[in-house]
Amino acid sequence: MNISSSSKALFAGVSGTALQWYDFALFGYFAPIIAATYFPNDNQFASLLSAFGVFAVGYLLAPIGSLFFGYIGDQFGRKRALTLSILAMAIPTAMISIVPSYQYIGITAPLLITLLRIIQGFVASSEFTGSAIFLVEHAKTEKKALYGCLTSSAYSTGLILAGLAASFFTASFMPDWGWRIGFGLALIAGILIFYLRTHVAETPEYENIVQHDKRRLPFLAALKEAPLAVVGIIGIAWLVSIMTFGTYVFTATYLHSYFHISLGLATLIITIALAVDATLEPFIALLAGRIGLLKVIRLGMVAMLLLSIPIFFLLATGNVVLIALGLVFMSILIAITYAPLNAYMVILFPHQYRYSGFGVAFNVGISLFGGTTPIVMMWLVNSTSNFISPAWYYMFGAIIGLASIMVCERGRRRLIRLESTLAY
Repeated sequence: MNISSSSKALFAGVSGTALQWYDFALFGYFAPIIAATYFPNDNQFASLLSAFGVFAVGYLLAPIGSLFFGYIGDQFGRKRALTLSILAMAIPTAMISIVPSYQYIGITAPLLITLLRIIQGFVASSEFTGSAIFLVEHAKTEKKALYGCLTSSAYSTGLILAGLAASFFTASFMPDWGWRIGFGLALIAGILIFYLRTHVAETPEYENIVQHDKRRLPFLAALKEAPLAVVGIIGIAWLVSIMTFGTYVFTATYLHSYFHISLGLATLIITIALAVDATLEPFIALLAGRIGLLKVIRLGMVAMLLLSIPIFFLLATGNVVLIALGLVFMSILIAITYAPLNAYMVILFPHQYRYSGFGVAFNVGISLFGGTTPIVMMWLVNSTSNFISPAWYYMFGAIIGLASIMVCERGRRRLIRLESTLAY
């Protein structure tokens, strides 16, 4: 594969993931505005809870969506699945920008927002996992960790763009409806990425799958042959949900609601932390490729377990400098944990049912624990009156992550024995 086609494949893979996380994070950043616009309530907590509830609803159909796109990816190609999903993801996001407020159309407004979030979640479900598979399968063996981490860097990039958009479109010089522009931009980006993906090559690994080796029902094959990988990845996705949604979605509202830091400043601090994450991940992935993926992954999880409470002590001071320092520390832990994870999860499944197995398992975990993470953390703070309490959920997630890695490793050894038996 020449340099031009390689670069095109990389950009085609990461750009859609960046757009996916831009779309989802923007909703979290604008949660206070969306709460006031579509879920008016005299109780701020109840209003915010409604907005985050809709954020969670967006994940209800994610497993079904990943099952649908996983089938396409395993039966008809990674490229076709990714090309189909990108426009269908951008359109409902852009439509959020034109839904009138509760003041004008009453209960229809929150119902429309909820419906668009459900459609968005269904379509976007396979984007992250599909992109990771696309990049890892395009990479040489020694570069799989690096290519896989670019999907993670892409989510950081998407969140950075969402943070910048949130800061800009809520600035004092913008009109009250300026936040809607951020959602509308998704359609333009979606059209450009769609064009790029129609002109990129299929992955070499998929092209090498002979027709008779394809599985008629790929996800059922994954459940039969790699059940422990499915269970383990659901657990890993739980930790990923806590790390990403807790740090980069919930924190903006946490700082704004409990410490009266402006939404613009809160998102700016998060954007800086995201930049640290996105910058570090490729270097950590290169290191993981040399010393072993599991060593780095476990190091990150143990560090998350030990350092979450000290980090939230910094956030709970309400001091802007210490808050920024705490979020940068958390981003470093996320980078260490996450940089090698995508390549590791992708290679747990044979390529015949990889798109379905990885996609459904990861999205089941994200559906169960991703959208609910901000709700759990808000509940912890409000029920305990302890601003440090979200750290407990991070620590719990780290324990789940370490246990899930053990399950995945046991499943990998089982699959190797199974393949050896079939080959014999």
